[in-house]
Amino acid sequence: MIRRKANKNILQTEKPLVELRKNFNETIPLKIQRIVALWGFSEAAFGGILHALKIPLTGLFLGGAAVIFITLIAHYSNDKLSILRATLIVILVKAFVSPYSPITAYFAVALQGALGYLFFSLIKYERAAALLLGLFSLLFSALQKLILLSLIFGTGLWKSIDLFVDFVFSQIPIIKQSPTFSFSIVMVSIYTGIHILAGIYIGIKAALIPKWLISKSKSFGRMIIDFEEDQDYFKKTKKKKSWWKRSSGIFLFLIVLMILSFYSPQLGKNRAYEIMFTLARAIVITFFWFSIISPFVLKHFKKFLERNNFKHASEMNQITVLFPSFKRIINFCWRMSSLEKGTKRIRKFLADSLALLLLAEIKID
Repeated sequence: MIRRKANKNILQTEKPLVELRKNFNETIPLKIQRIVALWGFSEAAFGGILHALKIPLTGLFLGGAAVIFITLIAHYSNDKLSILRATLIVILVKAFVSPYSPITAYFAVALQGALGYLFFSLIKYERAAALLLGLFSLLFSALQKLILLSLIFGTGLWKSIDLFVDFVFSQIPIIKQSPTFSFSIVMVSIYTGIHILAGIYIGIKAALIPKWLISKSKSFGRMIIDFEEDQDYFKKTKKKKSWWKRSSGIFLFLIVLMILSFYSPQLGKNRAYEIMFTLARAIVITFFWFSIISPFVLKHFKKFLERNNFKHASEMNQITVLFPSFKRIINFCWRMSSLEKGTKRIRKFLADSLALLLLAEIKID
């Protein structure tokens, strides 16, 4: 519920108190700590919110959020080294709030921070730096997943996909000839292309956010926001992932294709042996990763975290204490977007959430 009030410009809550930043403009820059806190919150909780909304390609949105926050840090900070310092804090916060995140997730955050520091240090034109950050961050995000699959399953995975598509086409009577193109290459190209286009779009938009915030703060006007019931619309559920989103789905696909190869003359038994080799390779690599490589990497990574947790304990506490307030604002924005439907609601929700999360001043009693 929103109530207009002439002499006040606050977002009133029971606890904690949230106030709308007064007369926000570029001469009153956002606090870097707030942006870092939002980046940390994004890495720790945004994925769960996206899953609750059933939005696909969550990695794309998480990477896009990182591009926005790095761009804002670069814009409001005179020292570009603050990007690297912020990256370290976000990694520590992510490890504290989401300790079971895979090591690749920390690598992605570190890479995004390093790219941000590189581009904004070398390129003075902020829009160009933001565009390049968006492009390369999301490109590497796409390639990271594809490279990981190729390392585990080898080229046999992509050959198996093409083989299966050929088999499906051969079972359709009206189609006399299998496609001449590689379906796996088309699939990879589309997936990568989506990330590249999204990276360019987000990079361009990220550079415009400081001016957008000024107009957004004016459009909010003078108002009081009551958070009514403290209902959590984005509770974490122990929902089982769909089989195609898990690596076990790939194993199942290869096993089914191998069985088909033994009984289908179109595929042939030789194909079955190739698939068997792909499966054996994947099992061996997965075993070595989880039993030898991963424990070794995690052991040294935990030592790194322990050393830095002590050094940055105060900063981490100042950031994580804001997380409950962030969730209340996000719940409020979702409730207020209920008048819209479909993608319009998602767009309004994300825009209003970003604006309020950045502009609101949170007071912890």
